[in-house]
Amino acid sequence: MQSTNAPLIPVFTRWFGSWQIRVERRPLHPEALAEAYDRAAPRWTRLTDRLGYGRSYERLFEGLIRRQTLGADAALLRVLDCGVGTGSFSLALARAWRKPMALTAVDLSPAMLAAAEARIRAAGLHARLLEACVCALPFADASFDLVVAAHVLEHLPDPVEALAEIRRVLRPGGQVVACITRHSWLGAYIQAKWRTHRLTREQADRWLCQAGLEPAPVQEPLTGLSGLTSLVAVGHHQQAGAAGPELLF
Repeated sequence: MQSTNAPLIPVFTRWFGSWQIRVERRPLHPEALAEAYDRAAPRWTRLTDRLGYGRSYERLFEGLIRRQTLGADAALLRVLDCGVGTGSFSLALARAWRKPMALTAVDLSPAMLAAAEARIRAAGLHARLLEACVCALPFADASFDLVVAAHVLEHLPDPVEALAEIRRVLRPGGQVVACITRHSWLGAYIQAKWRTHRLTREQADRWLCQAGLEPAPVQEPLTGLSGLTSLVAVGHHQQAGAAGPELLF
């Protein structure tokens, strides 16, 4: 059973004169979340492909790569995918990147990891996949150039804690690219089904800042149905004393 002191996910807040009405909900416990995604894994790729997520993710990465420049010290891009699911976000990055990269991925769901491993192998890629929580990543400091996370942060009771852990494993000058359930009517459905946070752009940037990451403008919003359910947040691990973020893409 979850502790009654665990952080709650805000669902509804309204002021009526001097009265505030606030509805909050407990997030799924990690074991329950893993079990829910284990059950969803057999149909997950078919569902997300039908909704256009894979192609939308690819366009997102193509836009980031086209508009920015790769750091000189990232000849072999070291990537961590937090909450890899069945691999759609990593595979979209690989299609857009078209150069060698060293991919590591974590997820709480063994069934999702197995599906991701099969898809990544079928695409001719290699990855190190581990069962782990984004709030306690089993990696040394500054291990990665890029961390990607598609629809994992909003499941967590304390997403800022997870982002701080992501910052720890990012090299100075590295960046995180995250897709998060947005504050929309479709986002409300996802929130009701999966007990997630749903965010505005300002809230997403606030999470990044609270974790010590520098938010960056996003010129590549997701398209189609994925754009109605998700927003993109990009944060940089600012180098100490730097005048501005070193852009990875």
